Amino acid sequence: MNTVKSPPFLRSSRARNSGFSLLALQSFSLFPVLLEARHISRAWGAGTILDDVSFRIQAGESTAITGPSGSGKTTLLSILALLLRADSGSILINGWDSLALSDAERAFVRNTFFGFVFQTAQLIGSLTVLDNVLLPSLLAGRAARERGHVRSAHDCRHRARALLDRLGLAERAAHLPHMLSNGQRRRVALARALLLRPPVVLADEPTNDLDPRNAAAVADFLLGLPAGGHALVLVSHDPELAVRANNRWRLEAGHLTPASPGEATFTRSPANPETASQL
Repeated sequence: MNTVKSPPFLRSSRARNSGFSLLALQSFSLFPVLLEARHISRAWGAGTILDDVSFRIQAGESTAITGPSGSGKTTLLSILALLLRADSGSILINGWDSLALSDAERAFVRNTFFGFVFQTAQLIGSLTVLDNVLLPSLLAGRAARERGHVRSAHDCRHRARALLDRLGLAERAAHLPHMLSNGQRRRVALARALLLRPPVVLADEPTNDLDPRNAAAVADFLLGLPAGGHALVLVSHDPELAVRANNRWRLEAGHLTPASPGEATFTRSPANPETASQL
């Protein structure tokens, strides 16, 4: 019999008064290890994509995962985000084993604990820029509001407009996605990812389809997030982007290994995230 219990913050509304909050940013100082992979393995067909992968993601740090195409980087990111299930191993969120979560609880955690930046912006073409940014608040729904993470629709709208302003898109709030450049669409996706103040931001090739100027500004913005307490996990083929992360790992032939000491240090400090508004 599985005796693993669900985290208290998902079992009872009384958890709001327990002092243990999965979602609140103020918990960063108490629980610096936000996300941990333990002995993750995943097969695809007759091959093994991930083989006994283990590592930790801490608050206030950036982590880059590099490797050749087809090495399983996106698969690993999807397992970390509870979008895919590993064949074996476990993902711990603030020390709690995600295997204990029901499907509904996993969805709730995905919508509130993680902010996603996909390989493409993945905006909904029929919605305005502002409404695209507001989507996570609609998905999170009443459960998140009851736990104090999303106070009201008005608060969400105010934050969405503030993020668009910070990213230089205030005048584009009523535009549709087809009216934007690639760089602008990617910044809308960044605003959407940050709407609910997620502890962990996951970025899959965040600069792959951008010109050098836009790529640099998006990279600066992302790499500035850990200064605010977020944990950033990015997958990239770009060595110049990856080398700027606090921690760098290489995924190849199913195995995740630390980068060499020279590769894993900053070549320069990440810029202030406010520079993204200069795009």
